[in-house]
Amino acid sequence: MRELAFRYFPHSPCGNYREYTAEELKDPKKVETLFDLCQILEAYITAEGWHFLIAQHGFQKLYEIDKKSGWFDEDTLEEFVMRICGQIEDAEILREKDKAEYESFELQSTPEAIRDLKAYAESKGMSPQALIRTALAEYRHTRGELHTPLYLINFYPEKSEFFSLNCAAEERFGYRINPDALPLSPETQAEIRALYQDYKQKKERYRDPKDRYAPPDIPPEVTAFFNQRADALYKRITAELGPDYQITEAAQWF
Repeated sequence: MRELAFRYFPHSPCGNYREYTAEELKDPKKVETLFDLCQILEAYITAEGWHFLIAQHGFQKLYEIDKKSGWFDEDTLEEFVMRICGQIEDAEILREKDKAEYESFELQSTPEAIRDLKAYAESKGMSPQALIRTALAEYRHTRGELHTPLYLINFYPEKSEFFSLNCAAEERFGYRINPDALPLSPETQAEIRALYQDYKQKKERYRDPKDRYAPPDIPPEVTAFFNQRADALYKRITAELGPDYQITEAAQWF
């Protein structure tokens, strides 16, 4: 079966693609998340994917899911159905283009190679096209010709957590990453936890007791000291993780 839907990270130069399985798309919550990602152009639903979603959930349920997501946000079910039909038509055009590119690849390959490629792709639950795209990204990374890290990760010292920014990181660690899951020294992990506790204490100390929802009025010198510690920790984390990781840096943590 050709892929039903896939997610990609547009700002990631490699390792940025993964497919949604049929089992995942049976879950309305995962479909809502998929709609959210499509809305910000970080996911795509194929023609086969739309047909699967319609057969699995029906237009009414998909319309309700879309209302929660706010992707199309049509006023009526009829308008939503027309929009989905347009999505399917566009996806079918892209499918034919994708098919032509793959057939061009087939013409230049031996029957044995095509057979093995299809078998291996099937064993991985991928389409041959997806397998080729993934293999090329990994090959370029391994050769070093792209000079890009394999795992892209965001560091939030005020949360004591990391978040995945590309598929390779999400596949290995999940979206939310506990510091213990990363190859960091015990001293660095302890500093991450200590900085987080410091952040919480400062927020509580300078919070207005009469307005708990207002941002804490933290003195500039306190903010500057926290940012200095956070920046030093960021550099330490980057050095320990090595070239396979790229950690995003924020100019100001507070």
